Parts: sequence; structure tokens; C-alpha cells
Amino acid sequence: MASIASLRHDDASLEVTWADGVVSRYPWLWLRDHAHDDDTMHPVTQQRQLFTARVPAGLQGLSTEIVDGELRVTWDMLEPPSALPVAFLATYRHPRVARVAVEVPVTLWNAASLITPTVPYELVMHTDAGLAQWLTNTLQFGFCLVVGTPATAAATEALMRRVGYIRETIFGGFWEFQADMSKADTAYTTLELRGHTDSTYSNDAPGCQLLHCLEFVGTGGESTMVDAFAIARRMEAEHADLFEVLSSVTVPRQYIGDGAHLMAARSVFRHDHTGRLVQVSFNNYDRAPFLLEEADMIAFYDAVRVFEELANDPAMQWRHVLQPGEAMLFDNWRVLHGRAAYTGLRRMCGGYLNREDLESRLRQLH
Repeated sequence: MASIASLRHDDASLEVTWADGVVSRYPWLWLRDHAHDDDTMHPVTQQRQLFTARVPAGLQGLSTEIVDGELRVTWDMLEPPSALPVAFLATYRHPRVARVAVEVPVTLWNAASLITPTVPYELVMHTDAGLAQWLTNTLQFGFCLVVGTPATAAATEALMRRVGYIRETIFGGFWEFQADMSKADTAYTTLELRGHTDSTYSNDAPGCQLLHCLEFVGTGGESTMVDAFAIARRMEAEHADLFEVLSSVTVPRQYIGDGAHLMAARSVFRHDHTGRLVQVSFNNYDRAPFLLEEADMIAFYDAVRVFEELANDPAMQWRHVLQPGEAMLFDNWRVLHGRAAYTGLRRMCGGYLNREDLESRLRQLH
């Protein structure tokens, strides 16, 4: 654990020199705002109790010392003393723009480089290590199969609930379906489904989806997965202008049917406030009509053409006929999923999970 070598005060901040030579500066107001006493931070909820706006703007520390692994500060202006764990200070010793996503390294892949990520059902259901491996694989590679899952809806639903609650959408919560057109969606047919992400017409598209084939008697029906983050990196390197188009043009999408007309709009490549790519949102089936200025519209079609050619290149695709017992969880903000046309009977089940719930589960497991 990082340890503090020395402390130095000035009017604005406390300067901390760490044992490894790193120097950090913490404004006095930041230290008061992040104190760990019960009056500042609720001991159960971990929510801030302090009325931050009422802390005097010119507050300064009168004295500081390290006692039992805590920085203890006495204040002027009659503020009560504060204590902050040294381990907490060490977490923030390098200033940076705030990020809240779970930090799982992303492995980009294509058909040749990918070894199908799997984890046994019994390990997921009965150990935290197995559950953590499943969710980590999903974020690292974009999907992961839970093999040995009993081919029942009940077992599949229980698997999803190991992560968190199941999200309700226009399709319900946990669902079973086959090609019967019970919903106004191409997934409820036997037609080919080219690579896409789901719920592009939702303002907050579900972060993850699970699919499990309960029964398949027929031909065809290969499931496909494409790493859309890998497509983005290729476009950035080989077609920088078209990458910028898909990062900046707001695309409307819609779902019409079943008593609803849902609409949402965002770019195909969505970046967070640090510039990191965090979501690919692409579904050519659901794209709503829109018209830009002539040059911008032509550039958009040029960009879509490059994107879809890469997405439908067999060299970029993982292809596999899902079998009963293979429950597939995938990152709906990263991978494009699809399915070849098929004949016969194919019964599926599954549902959606919110991205924040998956990340919450991982934080608890870690």
C-alpha cells in the first residue's frame, strides 16, 4: 500500500509527497468535502451528508498528521476535524478526468484470432469466481458462452438473475420466442438477420443480452458475432474521414408496432467525455428516415457502406450454430449479432440486462 513521506501546507492546498516520489496536491475544500466522519459521509449508505455549499470558501487546514493509517486535519473557521484514510487519498493521487466504467481490458478480435470464450454453467451458478469470469469475458471479448446450461427457460432465467434483475422492454422481461411473427420484428421470422445491435430506438439501449437456444430441428441458423470495436479501429486507421462521420452524425431509429412507436437518435460510434469509444449503435433494419445536406448525406452512405462491408466480411465474423446448453451473453454496446436464414423449428429464450447492473455485479465481486 502507498505510504506518505511528507506533508506541506499552503493557502490553497495540502501537498503530499508519497514514499515513491509522487507529489499530489489536494485542495483544502476537496479534503473537507471527502472527509470520512459520520457527519460528512453516512456510514451505511456512503452518501455525502455534508452541505458542501455551506463550507467556507476560504477554508484552510491549520494542522495535519498521519495517525493509524489516516490523514487527520484540523481546520480554521470552526469546522470540525476531519479524517481521510491514506488508502483513499492514494486512489486519487493522480488527477484525471472522472471515469466510472469497470476497467476490463478490451481484446479486439476477428474470425482468425478469436478463441471462443466459455465458462461452465455450474461454475457460474455456484462460485463467485465463475460468475466474475463470465462477466469479465463478456466485457473483454464482447460475448461469452455458458456451456452446460440446462435447456430450460427456468434454468436460463436463473442464470440471468445471477447478474441482476432482467430489464423490461417492448418484448417483456424474460422471453421465449420462435418464428411466429408474434412481434413486429425480423427476429420473429426465419429470415437472415445481418449484424446489428438491439434497441437502437431506445434512449438507453440495454447493455447486454442473453440468448439460449432451447430447441433446434432444422437447417441453417448460424449465429454470427462481429467485434464492432475492431471495425471502428480499422475505419479510424484506414478511413479516418468516414470514421468521423459515424462518430458525429446523429442517426434516428424507430420501432413501429405492438402498440408502440419508439424513437431515439445517436451516432453509430459513441465516445465518452474522455474520447474513449464506449458504444457502437448500428441497426440498418431500424434506421428511421432522415435527410442531411447533400454532401453530408452522401458521406453518411459512404461510411455505412464501409462499415457494413466490414461487418459482413466472413474474416470478421464468428459463426456458430447455437446448441441447447450454450447460453450466450453478449455486450450489446460492442458486438453486432446476427443469424443466418434457417428452416425448421428454433425455440429461443433470453432477455436484456442493463449495463450498469452488470458493472455493479463485477464491482461487488472484485
